[in-house]
Amino acid sequence: MRLSQLLVSSGRTRTATASTAALVALASAGLLLLPGVSSAQSRVQVSPNTVLLGTAGTFAVLAGSGITNTGVTTLVGDSGSSPTSAQTGFTPCPAANCVTQTGANHTDPDPNDGPTQGAKAALRTAYADAAGRTPTEVPTELASEQPLVAGVYSSASGTFGMTGTLILDGENNPDAVWIFQTDSTLITGSAANVSLVRGAQACNVFWKVGSAATLGARSTFRGTIMAHDDISLGDAVTVDGRLLAGAQPSGAGAVTLIHDTIVRPTCATPATTPVVTPTEPVVTPTEPTVTPTGPVTATGPAPGTPPGGTTTGTTTGRTTGRTTGTTPGTTSQRSTTPGLPRSPGDSTSRQLTRVPAGSVPAGDGSAASGGGSAETPALLATAASVGLLALFLLPATRARGRHRSS
Repeated sequence: MRLSQLLVSSGRTRTATASTAALVALASAGLLLLPGVSSAQSRVQVSPNTVLLGTAGTFAVLAGSGITNTGVTTLVGDSGSSPTSAQTGFTPCPAANCVTQTGANHTDPDPNDGPTQGAKAALRTAYADAAGRTPTEVPTELASEQPLVAGVYSSASGTFGMTGTLILDGENNPDAVWIFQTDSTLITGSAANVSLVRGAQACNVFWKVGSAATLGARSTFRGTIMAHDDISLGDAVTVDGRLLAGAQPSGAGAVTLIHDTIVRPTCATPATTPVVTPTEPVVTPTEPTVTPTGPVTATGPAPGTPPGGTTTGTTTGRTTGRTTGTTPGTTSQRSTTPGLPRSPGDSTSRQLTRVPAGSVPAGDGSAASGGGSAETPALLATAASVGLLALFLLPATRARGRHRSS
């Protein structure tokens, strides 16, 4: 291959590698849209701030033109209507048309009591807040296999419909917030459902409806509806949320119920892990108690050991010859044999052996004590032998002396 062709091929390879790296970077940043996938579906949005409901948050049903109920309905939360406080079918159960309620039912004459009027003012503020958020556009039909993560959503048509299941994915964030905006209506079909997964909570779902909201029979709905006008429910609808009607300046807006269940939602507090501060055990060092013991003193020599102790007494007689070897201790040379000259270094004239008193090493690490009464049999036998030899030699010595003198 020519050099020019090699350079061209190498340049193409570098260009392809750079292009691939750029595509990977765009995909990682969420800026590359795949065919048929909207921007809302291809990236995780930052959760918007929640909508503050103020005193309207304590109400399960809030209207402006009155509340009408048919059948047995269950309410968990407050109820009231202002400026028109009319209520129909709110007789306590049991009855054909009745309401079982946990919460306060505000029924003061028009324009109802102070809490209801304050709640309507709070509703208008919350409605304006939700309407002012910048949305991401999604299809009008909300029910699909693609979950929606936290965010603000609207449709091109200005309406929302739901005939199946809408999945809201909290991505394990309990504070994830959804805000849906319509310019006109919100309509759900029969048996439609809003499903919450991975930490999504109904208390953080808000529906700002530009005109009226209608929920189909036996549907399950989650979130707070803030309608400009009316809210109507079919038979046996379950709402995990709030029905707040009449957000318009005049406050007009009616709520119609038919054997339904409305439960005001509360946000679950995320469980916190307690902080445990490890502590080290306090160890008090203790010193072992040692009882000193004195040295073991041997009471006598072991058999087979060199003689020890002190030998006392007087050896008499005449000793001839020379004693060889080493005697442990000190030898005191003193002869008591009469007539024998005392010559220096003559061991025959002095045979008294003195062994030092006191403890004498025994050779095994112990000490043997010496004393005047510790003569060993070997030492006594030596002394006796010397004495007998002196007795035999004494006459011969005397005779030799007399012969020399004559």
